[in-house]
Amino acid sequence: MKRLLLMTLCVAVLGLSLVFGSFLQQPASTAVEVGILTEANWGQLVPEGKEVDAIYGDIVLRNAHLTAVIAEPKSTRHANMTTKDVGGCLIDLTARNAQSDQLAVFYPGKKGVAYRSAHIGVGNIKSLPKDGETMKGQDGYVYVHSEGSATRPEMTSIYSLNAGDEYLTVATVYRNTGSAAIEVTLEDDFRADGGKEDMSRSPNGTADAFWLHDRYWGQAYVLEAEGRQLQLNSDARMSQIRYVDEAGEFKLSVPAGESVTLTRRVYAGASRVETLAAQQRREKKAVTPVELEFSNANNTPLRRAQVDFTTANGSYGSATTDEHGRINTALPPGDYELNIALLGQAVGQGLKLNVGVTALTNHTVKVPGENFGRASARITDATGGSIPCKVEFIPQSSDVKLNFGPESAEFAVRNVCYSPNGDFNQLLPPGKYNVTISHGPEFDAVFTEIDVQPHAPTPLHAQLKRTVDTKGWISSDFHSHSSPSGDNTGSQFGRVLNLVCEHIEFAPCTEHNRVSTYQPHIDRLKVGKFISSVEGMELTGSPLPLNHQNAFPMKFTPRTQDGGGPTTATNVEEQIERLALWDDRSEKLVQVNHPDLGWMFYDKNGDGEPDAGNERAFPFMDVIEIHPIQNALDLSPYTTFPGGRRFHNTMFRWLQLLNQGFRIYGVVNTDAHYNFHGSGSLRNWIQSSTDEPSEIKSMDMVHAAEQGRTVMSNGPFLEVWASETGNTKSVSVGQDLAAASKKVTLSVKAQCPNWIDLDRLFVLVNGRIHPQHNYFREQHPDVFRSGHVKIDRQLELTLDRDAHVIVVVGDLGSDLSNVLGSTDGKMPATAITNPIFVDIDGNGFQANKDTLDAALPVKFDATKK
Repeated sequence: MKRLLLMTLCVAVLGLSLVFGSFLQQPASTAVEVGILTEANWGQLVPEGKEVDAIYGDIVLRNAHLTAVIAEPKSTRHANMTTKDVGGCLIDLTARNAQSDQLAVFYPGKKGVAYRSAHIGVGNIKSLPKDGETMKGQDGYVYVHSEGSATRPEMTSIYSLNAGDEYLTVATVYRNTGSAAIEVTLEDDFRADGGKEDMSRSPNGTADAFWLHDRYWGQAYVLEAEGRQLQLNSDARMSQIRYVDEAGEFKLSVPAGESVTLTRRVYAGASRVETLAAQQRREKKAVTPVELEFSNANNTPLRRAQVDFTTANGSYGSATTDEHGRINTALPPGDYELNIALLGQAVGQGLKLNVGVTALTNHTVKVPGENFGRASARITDATGGSIPCKVEFIPQSSDVKLNFGPESAEFAVRNVCYSPNGDFNQLLPPGKYNVTISHGPEFDAVFTEIDVQPHAPTPLHAQLKRTVDTKGWISSDFHSHSSPSGDNTGSQFGRVLNLVCEHIEFAPCTEHNRVSTYQPHIDRLKVGKFISSVEGMELTGSPLPLNHQNAFPMKFTPRTQDGGGPTTATNVEEQIERLALWDDRSEKLVQVNHPDLGWMFYDKNGDGEPDAGNERAFPFMDVIEIHPIQNALDLSPYTTFPGGRRFHNTMFRWLQLLNQGFRIYGVVNTDAHYNFHGSGSLRNWIQSSTDEPSEIKSMDMVHAAEQGRTVMSNGPFLEVWASETGNTKSVSVGQDLAAASKKVTLSVKAQCPNWIDLDRLFVLVNGRIHPQHNYFREQHPDVFRSGHVKIDRQLELTLDRDAHVIVVVGDLGSDLSNVLGSTDGKMPATAITNPIFVDIDGNGFQANKDTLDAALPVKFDATKK
């Protein structure tokens, strides 16, 4: 019989903080605390970090060094949409002197173990603490238990922590409760999402140790097993680890009635170098306290510099300097070579460091190659007041590659800075830069150049002038995401900063499968005068991509599973009804997200044959996403995306729906997940009784959207009013107009900032371009203007039947990448209104049933042409 007597797994976790501490400091307290999270103790116990997933009912185990959160062991406990079944698992872990949890989940015994009960204790005390209190002692533990079967072992995982430990011990007991021998596999899963992060991992294969390091957010993992190698299989999210013996075996035969135990240790620290030092101390190996201060030739500290430590044996690890240019850690005695980078630029190579057996304190490392200057920005509005803004720096030299931070970052993302008030300083390598300063499409952008000198500030002053008059309309984005959604790692704080800098004035919070809020971030940024928000969610069920809906406002129950929101369903009709009726049938906007309109409306079972569609869902749909918006300029039934993927042209299919009598209004949204030009490339202008974001009432936005009083755009502001010719009473988009004379006058006005132009205008009548109102700048130069008002026309229509009327403007000859970035900005300027419904015979609007020379859609089949 193979028996596992002891195995030690070391997982090192690194945190990010403004001041990077180390385990060299003596703990302020030697007590271990165990507690169950409640409203009373939340502020005291919950750690900090972008990836914190704790809620009420979870269990905290901590000492002076670490805080660990173990999810309440229940079947419904999910960390987020994609990190599921975490009951009894480790979901948060961070060092207390450098709090920045970045762990998604550690699954002891692999994902899928059904831990369903727990008990906690300190020393010999096993009684539960009173609400809000913690148990304290010299050692603490949390037991979580999973029942076994005839073929599956009973599993008990024990999280334990002693007062002086720099690691969390996780021991799993596999017990065979059956009557015959069973096989036990020695394997774990842990998840750390790195797709858009500055994160590297050990290559897949068999190794003595596994490492993972996120250099920006400060997260590192080091795994090793005593007496066994690690068999590694990782993707950008999950690392699967098997613990193999010399023969490559990771499975054990356990006789009936017997058990084996697997023990791991989980470290957390401020850097990979520091967690390595903690491992050395546990193994009683020599490490020397080291206090390093990095500065350039002018004695200016190097803040947030990445320092790689290399020995004769290769790379040892890396760490990041704090705001004072310091790294306080511990290193094994020996000679090191230091390689230093700042903002992605190498500034110091091959610098020497000798570490002896005595403390190396206040040691200054001169980095003469660092000669960065800085842009000292003061951006204001036209009156000199503060204004949120986005500032992009483009080096004129191809040798300079800027990388302020990953796409998940906040104030500085790749080569873009986001400022909530227009004041900031940004380090830059010397040289010339083209600079673009913007605040959304109601403001002219500033295009300028700066020449950054070494070791010196370079003024960057500009005024952003509002040149597009949108009085009576509010700019909005109904669909955004960040790390709480689970399918990305973007900072939610950074998302709000994105939104306000792009002049989105109303932005509901719509994370996947949880109700959440942006308000704490708005308050922290002090931007309440510029942006309003409301709690909401995106409910993402199956089948995908069909079953996605947003809703707001929603009742937010903080620190509970899913924020108090509903769970998903496996069909559209059940899920959208559940969402619409949630919160005691409260009124809310229900938005269908990026749908396959054929599958939704005409092919419920997805077999490619027309049927009645998901008809039980139709009454609950208020608005539907119809982007990509540029497809309004090419109304063919199908479209081809970059990379060659074909799909329904959702714009065209929406027009078909309108002709069949579906009165579902359109919206366009970014569905932004990351923070590099994430928000701002799509928006809806909503008719509003106030122009002040701080005065917006969310239900006013709901009602306006429900009534179609919205204009969709990626930049141009388009305003259309309609009246019966000769009558002064007019209606806006989304509304009904009675025109017994069959004559309609459209008042069309389109405005653009200095970075957008228009060369196209046409009117759609029942989904077809009106031949008399199909304008191109080249053929109709009198229709288009220079300046900010590009179009200001009265257009006359004579109708022979009821009609829905839509106006489209665009710019076929250019894109928006100079302000919106090289990804989402690669599209022509486009704006499209919602329909105005014209009734000419007094019996209410009647749809014409025209299919626009194409069959009504069914579920899209990519294999068919």
